[in-house]
Amino acid sequence: MNIITTVVGSYPTNTFQAESINDKITQSLGLYDPYKQAIIDSVKSFTKSNIDVICDGQVRGDMVKIFASKINGFKIEDNTVYINGKITPAAHPISVKDLQLAYKTAKSINPSYKLHASLDAIFEHEEKGIKGVLTGPTTLIHSSMISKFYTEKEYAIYDMAKALCVEAQALEKAGACAIQIDEPFISTGAEDIKVSKKAVEIISESVDIPVMLHVCGDLKDVLKELLTFNVDGLDFEFSGMPQNIDILRKTWHNSKKLIGIGCVNTKLDEIDDEDKVQNTVKQVVDIIKEDNIIIDPDCGMRMLPKDIAEGKLKLLDNIKERGV
Repeated sequence: MNIITTVVGSYPTNTFQAESINDKITQSLGLYDPYKQAIIDSVKSFTKSNIDVICDGQVRGDMVKIFASKINGFKIEDNTVYINGKITPAAHPISVKDLQLAYKTAKSINPSYKLHASLDAIFEHEEKGIKGVLTGPTTLIHSSMISKFYTEKEYAIYDMAKALCVEAQALEKAGACAIQIDEPFISTGAEDIKVSKKAVEIISESVDIPVMLHVCGDLKDVLKELLTFNVDGLDFEFSGMPQNIDILRKTWHNSKKLIGIGCVNTKLDEIDDEDKVQNTVKQVVDIIKEDNIIIDPDCGMRMLPKDIAEGKLKLLDNIKERGV
């Protein structure tokens, strides 16, 4: 069995003030990036834990504002996101520079990290890669207040998907080995799942690299439909939501999709028990009966202390080494 490890998205972070003379000069010119060191630190944690597919740590804010602050048609006032016009792509790629910095940092530590890494080569442990992470169109729209232009959220979701296609394509061109789409709102039932499906597929069909859809929360009402989405893989929360294992057991129908197994509990403010983590993975593998699996945290880890987050990542590498 081939096991690879990945991260879901957000990681504990700090902004860094300009302290050196060079940084202060850069700041005076309006060019200083207070998040650059946070990306480097996140990637160092990922590589230290031998994670096979990393990301940039998603350190620039919460999963909504990272995109709403750049994509046309949004405004942010008093920490609230509003849609105040037609949604169109950002003027420039939102996360490509961060992906490039993450790759440069990872490559300097471990030459196995490659741009345009092949998923097959990653499973064979010949290469490691870096993925792009997008907040999904349903989640972005349902996290925002519509103040102008749209009378139906459905059409805002489709325009959001089209805008995110441009970002996904830019990430692919920059060397991402995969695209992860985060859609926590799908499990809430806030939107007709057919609308969410169409929106996700607008993005997945716009790129040639693998697309993984991450949906956390209770899968009871959505898993059957999620298995029909035109994506290469699905990533779910199993540790903090153990009932999802039973839901998967009742719903699984020999799909050929990759399944990302969330096996460390990101709501738990301590390092998980390793045997429990391994048992979670084993229970899912016994259902899907696949030779290639991906293991990762349940969700992003932004709210955890950094030492706890690092301990959870190290568990993933331990499980990979132990096997299932």
